[in-house]
Amino acid sequence: MDHLKKQQCPQCGGPLRFDPKKAKLVCDYCGAETEIEATGEQQASGAASIEGFDFGSLNAQATVEGAEALPIYNCTACGAEVIAPAEQMALTCPYCGNNIVLTDKVSGKLRPDGVIPFRITSKELPDAMTRFYKDKVLLPKNFFSDSRMGKITGVYVPFWVFSGRFSGTLSYNASNSHTYREGDYEVTDTDHYHLTRKVSMEFADVPVDASAKLDDELMDSITPFEMGDVKPFDMRYLAGFTADRFDQASTDVAPRAEKSMRSTAHALADAQAGRGYSTSSRTGGSLRADLKAKYLLFPVYVFEIMHGGKNYHFAVNGQTGKVIGEVPTDKGVSAAYLFKRAIGVCAAVVAFSIVKYFLGR
Repeated sequence: MDHLKKQQCPQCGGPLRFDPKKAKLVCDYCGAETEIEATGEQQASGAASIEGFDFGSLNAQATVEGAEALPIYNCTACGAEVIAPAEQMALTCPYCGNNIVLTDKVSGKLRPDGVIPFRITSKELPDAMTRFYKDKVLLPKNFFSDSRMGKITGVYVPFWVFSGRFSGTLSYNASNSHTYREGDYEVTDTDHYHLTRKVSMEFADVPVDASAKLDDELMDSITPFEMGDVKPFDMRYLAGFTADRFDQASTDVAPRAEKSMRSTAHALADAQAGRGYSTSSRTGGSLRADLKAKYLLFPVYVFEIMHGGKNYHFAVNGQTGKVIGEVPTDKGVSAAYLFKRAIGVCAAVVAFSIVKYFLGR
């Protein structure tokens, strides 16, 4: 079985890559452009489901105990042997530059249900970073002149995207108070209630990253993605990018999605139960979750900014341009900024006191 699929120009034989701006495969050698259209297989079968297969068996097959166990592929363009990590689905041949998709890792039950293609290009990242830095007033003065951006990697990150329903019954204690005067007395009457609320809420498209290698907080911060851009999975979108396969089953990460949805469901139910009452507090009940997951690939750029002998890690949403990362702060600039803020606050307090003094005279 052929486990490699090289993205090759039909006119000159050069490597093809997916261009986010044109939403086409392009050849950098002859300029040829190729549309990405749904294949007959996609039209007939639609997105493949991968729920229910033996993840434990898959994990055992994918586990890398040592370098000798890494799968080795022969590039169909130049014949070079290319080593691919267990979760990697797409790569570039380091010898001839051909963009390769490892078809055995994206076929059958491993095939994603869909993909959001890259919308922004790596050339647009400096502008995105400039916007990100715009309000960072505590950056070192020499940050822009002395910093440099490391290698940029465009990665299709695996996500489980959950949808489903929360239903059940919640109970509350509530009260209404009314205060009035009766002669020389101020009287407060309080009525107490026991409330029961039936709850049924639908949730859609809650993403949780499916890679143990990536920081969960970072991936949570880089969302949301616009789900209207999801395309039926096509290997050609991976050309020119790195793509990882999930290494966490949907059941492993479902508690993260369920916790987020349940918190939202409780907050909305609590707000509704409290309407028309002075006080309201939840006392019991439970909500049952019925969730399903889709396996999708989302576009993310990852890179480092080197400054002052330290590497600062960044991730950029390859669809929206949202930037997440850490930035250095200059202690001198921080002190000066805080001093100016303190002077401003003191001046405002003094001005308010003077106005209050003269108005009170």
